[in-house]
Order: sequence, then C-alpha cells, then structure tokens
Amino acid sequence: MKKLMLSALLMVLIVSMGLVGCGYDGNNETDSTVEPEEYEATERDGDFEVTIEVDGKDNDLSVAASITYLGDEDTIDIYHGGSIFYFNIYQQDGDFQYLGAMDAQLHSTKLVQNEPHRVEIHYPILEELEPGTYEFEAEAVFSLDEENIADSTINLPVSVIITTD
Repeated sequence: MKKLMLSALLMVLIVSMGLVGCGYDGNNETDSTVEPEEYEATERDGDFEVTIEVDGKDNDLSVAASITYLGDEDTIDIYHGGSIFYFNIYQQDGDFQYLGAMDAQLHSTKLVQNEPHRVEIHYPILEELEPGTYEFEAEAVFSLDEENIADSTINLPVSVIITTD
C-alpha cells in the first residue's frame, strides 16, 4: 500500500512539474509574441471594393492595393490621375509622413467585373523606413464621368498599421 501511495505521489509530482515546465497557467489563452508578416484590409463602397496588402517578411516591405468592380456590367471605365491610388505612409510613433501624389494627367482604366486590378508601389522610401509603427494607406481616387471628374470623384481609402523591426 505504501508503494502504491508513493507511486501515486511521484506521478502527481511529475505531472505537476511537467505542466509548470510547459508554462501551463490553467487557461486556454495563447501568449504569442509572433507578429503576422502579411497585413490586409478591405473597404467597400457601392460597386467598388478596395484592398491594401502589406507584406513585411524579413523586414522587406512590399505594398500593393487592388480595386475590384462588383457592379452589374461586365466592364466599367474609371478615370483617374497617374495611378488609381494615392499611397500614404504615417508613422504612429514618430513624425515621419509620406503623402503620395499624382504625377500624370488623366488616365482611364477598364475594370472587369469581379476581377481585382492590382497596383504595387515601388517607392525607395520603403527600404529607408526606420523601425517603428506605421499606417500604410491606399486611397483610390477616381471618377466614372470623364466629362465631369471634379464633381463626381469617388474617394475610397483603406489602411493597415504594422510595426517594423
């Protein structure tokens, strides 16, 4: 009987030490410090959906945005500056700010229903960012009316916040 009690006590002790050694704290919450390497956000306004994707693998940033036409027509023409998107970067824990600008006259792009039109940014500034927390914003700015762009502009911003090392 004494051997049985001693064996049971040792078993309880081993299991307890194993749980303590594994960091078990009695709840099911995960304590992970691993940040995701890909960030994505999507906004929809009427017949259009805009998505931004920021990939931060190995601190090598890549940023892209896409616009998808979700309306009833097979295709639709949109009118915009040099790019459909203004790409902006705002540092959340500092004073860095980069505001994208349009550097070309009026362009048009034909969007095919339910097919994302993707635009990647290739700014040298992405390689020069100091470690910190940044908001990356892609703002789609376009019109459906070539003759009256100023009064019919659609602005559809979307953003994600990431921390870089």
